[in-house]
Amino acid sequence: MPTVIYAYDPLDRLIQTAGIRRFYNGSRMTTEIEGTVQRSVFQVGDHVLAEGGAGGSNLLATDLQRSVLHTVNPDKTQPMAYSVYGHRPAESGVASVLGFNGERADPVTGHYLLGNGYRAFNPVLMRFNSPDSFSPFGRGGINSYGYAGGDPVNRIDPSGHFWRALKNWLFKSGSKRFLAVQAAPVIARRNSIDLESQLMMDFKVLMPNIYVGRTVASDHKFSRLEVVGHGGFYEHGGKQVGVIASSGQAFTAEELGKALVSNGLMKKAKEVNLIMCHSADVASYTGKSFAQELSDYLNVPVTGYKGEVQRRPSSYLLDVVDSTAADPMARYVRVSSMVSDRAALIRQGLSSDYYRPVTFTPG
Repeated sequence: MPTVIYAYDPLDRLIQTAGIRRFYNGSRMTTEIEGTVQRSVFQVGDHVLAEGGAGGSNLLATDLQRSVLHTVNPDKTQPMAYSVYGHRPAESGVASVLGFNGERADPVTGHYLLGNGYRAFNPVLMRFNSPDSFSPFGRGGINSYGYAGGDPVNRIDPSGHFWRALKNWLFKSGSKRFLAVQAAPVIARRNSIDLESQLMMDFKVLMPNIYVGRTVASDHKFSRLEVVGHGGFYEHGGKQVGVIASSGQAFTAEELGKALVSNGLMKKAKEVNLIMCHSADVASYTGKSFAQELSDYLNVPVTGYKGEVQRRPSSYLLDVVDSTAADPMARYVRVSSMVSDRAALIRQGLSSDYYRPVTFTPG
């Protein structure tokens, strides 16, 4: 059996397999080139629309999971069908570059290399070929090889790490689950299907208009406390004091720190991500930033942001919190834009104007 080499770029995306080169727009594959044959996929947001190449163009009809069900061109219409776990017999022919859940099947094995090559999902065995680094005690779940929690009809797993519910379930009329996925404050708006999204857990109100939650490092060794609120300055003796706002009141960094400690939020937190405007800007009264003052009080590293942080109306956040009471699963709030590095913004082709983090240490 010949050897097949898989090549990856510095962003851990699969760029070549079996002589086929792949090209991406952010986390989405857009073009494949095999010798002199090129095939490109046209997408808008989460929607797959068409593909084109030297042989002409095809319109693609997909379901809510992004699975390609029909290809249409002036000459013919070809239907495509899959088993519940995405298996499609080889003899049925390949009508589209993309297939089950809008993923590209490996041309050699027929397996789906989810997460742009992170793990191979075998639709025949209905499981992954390798264990998940987020399992068994993290977000990946107890079954290190399981796909979509055993429910591929209602769940998807594009990252190869952890499943999430389908968007049609989240977008039901009047459902607050939509808010639990996309209404969290953003530093830069990103696609809701972004593979690098983090999950904020135990999201709740600390005080009016100030929200807290936690994210866990991929190695599960520490937890980061996320604090979301409106920041700014007020005048005191002709000089500026950094504050966080709550229902018309202003709280200093020390007052916020006391509230975090008294509510038991710092017991497992090893660092704080302070998502608020001007939290890294120096206040003239203290000669320190709000984030530095909070770091000094809590004795942990605190990340703040220079200038304004783009955000959505905080009324949406309150809906997110309300939904957690009735639905425990909604406690897992998708933070689709709390990126951890500037490279993630570059990969998405987004401006980094609203992402200017500074991390402060005690002292």
